[in-house]
Amino acid sequence: MSLRPRFLPEGWYPDRAADIRAELTAFEAAQASLDEAAWACAAIAPHAGWYFSGRSAWLAWRSAADADIAVVVGGHLPRGAGFMRAPADELYTPLGSIRIDGELDRYIGERLGASPDRAADNTVEIQLPMLKARFPKAAAAWFRAPNDESAAKLGLALADYAHDSAQRLFVLGSTDLTHYGPNYGWSPGGAGRDGRAWAAAADKAIVEAYARLDTVAALRLAEERAASCSVGAAIAAFSYAKALGRQAGRVLDLCSSADRQARESFVGYATIAY
Repeated sequence: MSLRPRFLPEGWYPDRAADIRAELTAFEAAQASLDEAAWACAAIAPHAGWYFSGRSAWLAWRSAADADIAVVVGGHLPRGAGFMRAPADELYTPLGSIRIDGELDRYIGERLGASPDRAADNTVEIQLPMLKARFPKAAAAWFRAPNDESAAKLGLALADYAHDSAQRLFVLGSTDLTHYGPNYGWSPGGAGRDGRAWAAAADKAIVEAYARLDTVAALRLAEERAASCSVGAAIAAFSYAKALGRQAGRVLDLCSSADRQARESFVGYATIAY
């Protein structure tokens, strides 16, 4: 059995199981209670370190309906890059390893083609302890999608697999929003209050596109306004939800790293459940 190890250093998320559980408990205590039972078949969540966006990401996992397989779709892949998958049997987390569903992994590989993902990347790994906490007995799948129209094919393929196999899938698309400021080489709205307002408007626009399951608008905003670093991951998630009959997403959170630390450079985060 091959195990994909942890690549991210401890600053991204805790290293010990007790600390993982303590942080998740703290996140939940700081959140408003969900006003209904967990219902979502898919969600979009941020992927920064837990200090900045963990609370928002955990809200997405809390919204998830029960599932047999939890699928995380990451990104950081440019247009035309193709899909990626984890070449492993299990994924490490401090809460215990997670079994990759080999049948689903093969199905996606044969239908769409997917190259092995052996590099360190936060977009999927940062979600794994939360996956394990929410779904302690479920299998998992690890994919990354490019930032182009083809990402929708992954969502449709996952929906077909769920239908044909009678397995319950929860699909999470992992993306942050606008990366703004000198650290990212992107300040079209200027600095200070004007820059924050520009970034907030860009974030709001793409979140609205995600909530209405609008692939064309999401891609345009990601390209023209750099409003999402992993738009393909979001498209895969909401395309799965759309195939299952969802007509809109529910925005559970919209915030920024500037809410935690006021700096010239900052990143937007959103949680949307379907």
